[in-house]
Amino acid sequence: MMKSVPVEELYMYRGQVVEDVMSATGALLLPRGGDLKTLLDSNPSVLQSLVQWGIKTVLINIPFDLSEDVFEKIVDSIHPRMRALEARIARGAIMQVEKVYRTISDNGSLGDGAYELARQASLLAEEVAKAPQIVHCLGRVRDIDEYTYIHSLNVGLLSGYLASRLKPGDREFVTTITYGGLLHDIGKALVSQEVLNKPGRLTVSEYEEMKRHSVLGHEIALNSGITDSRILVSVRNHHERWNGEGYPDGLEGASIPLYARIMAVADVFDALTSKRVYKGPSSSRDAVSMILESSDESFDRSIVRLLLLSVGLYPPGTVVELSDSSVGVVVGAKDSDLLRPLVYINVDDRGRRAPDGVLLDLSQNKHLYVRRVHDDAGKGILYT
Repeated sequence: MMKSVPVEELYMYRGQVVEDVMSATGALLLPRGGDLKTLLDSNPSVLQSLVQWGIKTVLINIPFDLSEDVFEKIVDSIHPRMRALEARIARGAIMQVEKVYRTISDNGSLGDGAYELARQASLLAEEVAKAPQIVHCLGRVRDIDEYTYIHSLNVGLLSGYLASRLKPGDREFVTTITYGGLLHDIGKALVSQEVLNKPGRLTVSEYEEMKRHSVLGHEIALNSGITDSRILVSVRNHHERWNGEGYPDGLEGASIPLYARIMAVADVFDALTSKRVYKGPSSSRDAVSMILESSDESFDRSIVRLLLLSVGLYPPGTVVELSDSSVGVVVGAKDSDLLRPLVYINVDDRGRRAPDGVLLDLSQNKHLYVRRVHDDAGKGILYT
């Protein structure tokens, strides 16, 4: 954010000088790109020189760089209860998913892992139903090798959360679909790592191999004694698309089972917002926009609407500039007013850093609104 700052107030700001500031005789007083604090600390008399030469203002670029770690600290300091999911429960689920994948690779079945994952699903469903903001619960991928396990956790969490919004109070529905989310990609345990982690575009044959994971997963589930049709369709049909162009069965519209329709939205949202070997993560806001744009062709619109209500137009982690020129990070959203999130203000309306921050609920401050989006802090917590 660029701001023309009065010379007498320069010491109150942090940022970079946008253009060279010269005296009338051609002497360079402040160099373009220089860090303002460093320049003032190293040469305090420059303020006097600026005044002497009649320079009234200096154009400053005020950055708002927000790392994922800083965002987590902000959320924890503001509203600890936003973290509805205990880290030990998340880590337990991730470890169990990894164990299941290794068991499948060795003998082609889940073994005792089916029971253990069902138990983990019950714990996760209980936690996620209480979560005020689902984005605050999702795991963040640190290493490429752990993507599949954390993706399974995230799809289980998000599917369970969407299910809890679709059928409030139906614990069995939420638990079952959370379990399906943990299992949805188990067929990838039998897909080669070269294909799974290829950094470039897949060839036709490689893509066909990748697509087989849904059928392979269905077979693994059956061979492991899973007979619940709701779980089986979650594993087999989460890549079906509303227009009938998905796989493996080419199901269309309402013929796609509800569990698979929910799973499809959760799966794509997490895939878009995760770091992969071949791409960086999209922001939650961009991911929601992309899903909305393709909802007529690919997804059940009612499930997409649930996602929008759950994540918001300005998902947590989005850095926004308000109508009074203050800048902050969204820490929460209300489905009653998607345009007016809860914002932690870090740069005030004069462009100055607010070291202690201010929590602002736009739904209670109708005179303010989001003017533009600057950045995104990313999604997720490091559970591993």
